Amino acid sequence: MALSMEEQRMLDEMERQLAIDDPKLASRFNTFGQQRTPRLFASQRVKTIVGLLALALIAAITVMMFVLSPYGAHHGTTSHTPQRGAANSSLSKGSG
Repeated sequence: MALSMEEQRMLDEMERQLAIDDPKLASRFNTFGQQRTPRLFASQRVKTIVGLLALALIAAITVMMFVLSPYGAHHGTTSHTPQRGAANSSLSKGSG
């Protein structure tokens, strides 16, 4: 919706008065909506590198979770070894 010429003139006058009364506030309004910081992930190359690093990190965490899990830590060991040793020692004590 466009402003009438009178409304636009009044708005311009208020803007000029604001700039006179409070220049710091007026400069803030003038920079409102403008991009102040450079974009960090602007280039495609940076996006690709960050994506690959994130994928590698996820893979490393997954492997570490598997290695540190109870299944990964006890896989391949037998739980019967201590019991057999205990049974053998009790048999040898009883027969000797």
